[in-house]
Amino acid sequence: MARPRRPIASVINASLTALALVGLFVVQAYFVGGAVGLLPAAHAEMPAFAAADVPDGPIMVDYCSEAVAARDPGNPSGRTSTSVELDDAWFAGDSRRYHHGIATNCAVLSAVCNAESHFYSGSGDRIPYAEQALSALGFSQVRTDSYELRSAVLDQLAALVSGSHDVAAYTFANRRLDTARHGDAAAGDAAAGGSSLGGPEAGSAAETLVFVGIRGSYGAEWVSNFNLPDAASPDADHRGFKTAEQEVAQALERYLDEIGADPARTRILITGHSRGGAIANLLAADLVDRADGPQALAAADAVYAYTFAAPCPTKSAERGDSAYAGIFNIVNPSDLVPQLPLPAWGYGRYGTTVELPGYASTRFASSLALMQQAYQANTGLLDSYSPDALERLDSFDAQAAQSLPTVESLLNPFGIFTAVRELLEVDLGLAFTSHCPDTYIAWMQAVDARALTFTQRA
Repeated sequence: MARPRRPIASVINASLTALALVGLFVVQAYFVGGAVGLLPAAHAEMPAFAAADVPDGPIMVDYCSEAVAARDPGNPSGRTSTSVELDDAWFAGDSRRYHHGIATNCAVLSAVCNAESHFYSGSGDRIPYAEQALSALGFSQVRTDSYELRSAVLDQLAALVSGSHDVAAYTFANRRLDTARHGDAAAGDAAAGGSSLGGPEAGSAAETLVFVGIRGSYGAEWVSNFNLPDAASPDADHRGFKTAEQEVAQALERYLDEIGADPARTRILITGHSRGGAIANLLAADLVDRADGPQALAAADAVYAYTFAAPCPTKSAERGDSAYAGIFNIVNPSDLVPQLPLPAWGYGRYGTTVELPGYASTRFASSLALMQQAYQANTGLLDSYSPDALERLDSFDAQAAQSLPTVESLLNPFGIFTAVRELLEVDLGLAFTSHCPDTYIAWMQAVDARALTFTQRA
C-alpha cells in the first residue's frame, strides 16, 4: 500500500521548525564562543583616545537623540551635540549636597553612554561616543567592554535564548582631581533645596574621580524590566535590576583594583537614564552600605549619584534613610517610567527624589519656554504640550493604583485589560517625549535648583 502523502503545510511547518532549531543552536554557539573568546568580535576596532587636559569650561560632545532618530529619516542614529562640563571644584565638597552643575552634565553623559551602543552594534555610525566625550573631559582608561556581545541584534537574540538578559552595559573612566586649588569654590551652585548633611569642604589634590555610566533599556534587557520578585519572595529589590547591579558592582571592584584606586582618596560619580538609572540607584545604595566596612570602595560622602527617569527598583523599608540622602533621582512628573512599578505596590527609590517642574507646579509656565528653547537648540525640534495630556500623565500612578492595587492584580485577564486600558488613556507620543533623555537634558539646562522639588522620601 502506498504511504499517504503528508500535507504540504505539515512539511513547511516541519522545515521551519528545523530551521528555527538550527538557528537557535547557531545563536547560542555564537554567544558562548564570543563570550569565552573562541570567536572573533564582529565589531569595529576601538580607536585609541588619549586623555586631554581637563578643560577650563564647557565643551561640545556628541550623543544620539532618541527624539531626532524617531523623527528624522535622514539621521537614523539621531546624532546631535550639546555642551558638557565637569569642574574639579564641584567634587571638593560633600556628595550629599545637591549640585546642579554635576546633575545637569550627568543628564548629558547618561545619553552619551546610551549612544555607545551604536559603535558596538555592528551597524550605523560606528562612533565610540563615550570614549570620545570622556577623553575630551580629561578621563583616561575608559572601559566599555561590557557593550561587546550586548549591542548587536544577534547579541540580543542570544541573550533571549540563553536567558542572560538581566544584565547592563556600562562605562568606566577615571581622572585625577585637583580640588584643593579651588578651595571653597566647590560650594558653587550646590545645595539649593538639597541635602544639608555635613562633610569635608575640600578634597585632596591626589584624589581620583571614577565615572560610572550605565546604559538604559536595550534589546532583550527590556524583558528584565519585568523581572519582579514573587509576592512571597523576601527580596526587597527588583530582581532584574539587582542582578544587573551586582555584575556592575563586581566589575567596578576589578576596575578600581586595576587602576590602583585608594578608597580613602576615591570619589565615584554614578549616572544612568531609565533602566540605567534604576541600576545606578541600587549601585549607589550598595556603595553607601559598604562605605564603613572592609569592602568599601569609597567613603559615603564621596559617592555622587544622579539618576534620571529611573523606575522604582526597591521595596526596602530603609530606602528613605538619611544615609542615602545623596542619591539624587531626577524625575519628570509627566514621565510614566519613574511611576513604575507602582508605589502602591511598595516600590520606590533609594535616596532623594528631585522633581522637574510639573504641570501642577507654579514654575511650570515660566520654565516651559526656556526648556523648549534648550530642547530645540539640542535637537532642532520644537514640541507642543497639551495641558490635559500632561495632567493625565502626571496622575497616572494614582489612577492606576485604584485599578491595580497590588502586583498580583496583573495575574488575571481583568488586571491585564485594566493595565492596557490605563495606558491607552494617555498620550503615548507625549509619554515617549517626556521620557526621552533629550527632555531631561533640556529641563536641566533650562532651570536651576530653585525650580526643582526635593523630597527626602523615595
